Amino acid sequence: IVYCDTSRIGLGCVIGKNGKVIAYASRQLKFHEMNYPTHDLELAAVVFALLIWRHYLYGVYVDVFTNNKSLDYVLNQKDLTLRQ
Repeated sequence: IVYCDTSRIGLGCVIGKNGKVIAYASRQLKFHEMNYPTHDLELAAVVFALLIWRHYLYGVYVDVFTNNKSLDYVLNQKDLTLRQ
C-alpha cells in the first residue's frame, strides 16, 4: 500500500504492508512547482512515490491512497497537458 499526500511546501509518501511502515520519503517542492494547482501536486506525489519505490512495486498489485478528490479531475479530463 502506498499513501501519498502533498502540501504547499512539499510532497510526502509512505509505503507499507500489513499495517507496518516499510519506508517513507518526502521532498520540498521546487520553486516552479509551488504554482501548480492541487490536482497536479497530488499527481506529482503519486508519481514521486512510484518512481522511487519501483523496485519494490514492480510486478505486484499496489493500492495507492491519497486524501484528495482532485485526482478525479485528472482522470476524467478529456485533454491532458504535458505536465499531467
